Amino acid sequence: MSYLGTTQTLFVNEVSNEGAYLDGHDLGEVFLPSNEIKYELEAGDSISVFIFLDNANLATATTKKPLAQVGEFALLRVKEMNSIGAFLDWGLEKDVLAPFNEQKPRMQEGYSYLVRLYLDNASGRICASNNFNRFINKTEPEYTPLQEVQLIVAGKTDIGYKVLIEEAHYGVIFYNMVFKNMFVGQRLTGFIQKVREDGKIDVILEKPGMGKVSDLGEKIMDKLKAEGGVIALGDKSDPEVIKKVFSTSKANYKKAIGGLFKQGLIDIEAKAIRLKA
Repeated sequence: MSYLGTTQTLFVNEVSNEGAYLDGHDLGEVFLPSNEIKYELEAGDSISVFIFLDNANLATATTKKPLAQVGEFALLRVKEMNSIGAFLDWGLEKDVLAPFNEQKPRMQEGYSYLVRLYLDNASGRICASNNFNRFINKTEPEYTPLQEVQLIVAGKTDIGYKVLIEEAHYGVIFYNMVFKNMFVGQRLTGFIQKVREDGKIDVILEKPGMGKVSDLGEKIMDKLKAEGGVIALGDKSDPEVIKKVFSTSKANYKKAIGGLFKQGLIDIEAKAIRLKA
């Protein structure tokens, strides 16, 4: 089967001056315009294309890669607003529509929003939505403490960053646990801290325990070597400067440099650390 809004490998039925006609299986014949063809095609050849509906609602192919496919999340900018919704730039000539009833909050022209692409059953069109409640898994989360998970930053709240966990559940990273710049749409790795009785999930970004310190120690050693053996961050340095340079707390930094000192790798001063000769 072929599906709208996805990349497929299709066989060529016929080639003309206007373009190529591809076998779209249940979608029927899919047209690939000649300006999309970068090399000579013949009947029977196969080609990887993205399938969408053109302005006449006909299945059309492109060799361009959109910023997201159906079922995927992406940060997209609103190019235009009209009476039916917002039109977002997703990397193709034809913009993707976010209907007003799929906007939460209401979108504004020129702003970017994290959206999920979906196939509208009524119209058959590819659409975008930032009303994620309709896509979130309603079953009770089964994550375990310290489980590594993939995250997408979905927004900011009064207490922390709202994140999508494995694109299936909501979680929160409290502000006091964030030691790096974060932005909506950012993808990163995190760890489950706790699944509460009410189903809410607390997430952390740094690996807990000695594993975290070990990773940070490697990062410090790499920077020391790149900086000629000296970094102007020592035992008494400003926590905000440490956070800016290494995206971690001063407590974690001190544990890490303490471990490197015990291994005989560095010397620690009040305002600097140095590689041992």
